[in-house]
Amino acid sequence: MIMPEKQKRKLNTSHPDCAEYTTKFQAIWDSYYALEDEETAKYPDWRGQDHPANAVLRPAFRKCCAEMKELQQEYSHLFTEEE
Repeated sequence: MIMPEKQKRKLNTSHPDCAEYTTKFQAIWDSYYALEDEETAKYPDWRGQDHPANAVLRPAFRKCCAEMKELQQEYSHLFTEEE
């Protein structure tokens, strides 16, 4: 079964709501990376794939992605399909 390709969507940066969307998006992104920095700093000498901070970071990353998706749906009028 062939899956249909998703259309790429581009952010309309000239729309008046774009600044508000970008600010909210950046706040979500920055809060996740602040948590990541905080959690990884607890284990400064850790080397390896199974970092102990992953127990906190995986659920936080899922939450971050869900919040971004919700934000994109809220501001869906800012996105246009690319040709």
